[in-house]
Amino acid sequence: MSDSPAHSSSLPRPVLRWSLLLPALLVPFVLSFFYFVFFPGTAFGNAFYGAHKVFLIAWPLLCVLLILREPMIDRTRPKRHLASLVPGTLFGIAVTGLMFLLLEASPMGAVFSANEAKIVQRIHDLDVAERFVAFALFISFIHSAMEEFYWRWFAYGQAAKLMPKGIAHAVAATGFALHHIVVLSQFFPLGWAFALGACVGIGGAFWSWQAERYNSLIGPWFSHLLVDLGLMWVGWQALQGSL
Repeated sequence: MSDSPAHSSSLPRPVLRWSLLLPALLVPFVLSFFYFVFFPGTAFGNAFYGAHKVFLIAWPLLCVLLILREPMIDRTRPKRHLASLVPGTLFGIAVTGLMFLLLEASPMGAVFSANEAKIVQRIHDLDVAERFVAFALFISFIHSAMEEFYWRWFAYGQAAKLMPKGIAHAVAATGFALHHIVVLSQFFPLGWAFALGACVGIGGAFWSWQAERYNSLIGPWFSHLLVDLGLMWVGWQALQGSL
């Protein structure tokens, strides 16, 4: 996750790296307003949703391969893929279990029930209600991998080259949380959206710490996958309850 010695002397100026990192932190946040707030349920809004997904892959590749001209794989440290699965699995199970517990035995359950119709409406707005299982599998398996590539490998990876690692974890996690707060604000009162968004940020910080410690995205991806499966199950239950 860090620069190799062979390339450290020829790194671009920090200002260039900042100019690539700042859009990475802010563009998903800005796009989320267009597809989830300003134009939900429209072809125009859904085009921004698609653009967001393309950006998650295209921007890191453009920046690293064509602008920074740096290697994509850090070969200076061993990759501990299997070891990273242990904390990732435990964290994913713990977060998902806590989410189900809070929905059943805390005020969060009442807030969710009061806003369940909004969640169902947004599922219809995205035109995925009729194929929700396929959508849920895409989000859980593919989209989670895209986000790990984008937020942990690229956003955190670039931030760690500009600032101390602790601050880099916080910066990348904040960027990860921002667009989730916009999405959550359309389902829940603003206070709840910020509280849940902070939880997303904590998850992002854990996953970037995990990616850094084990030099692997496998554990963070699997952990993220488990959490997303839990979220998709909640969405499925809400959708079935509306039929």
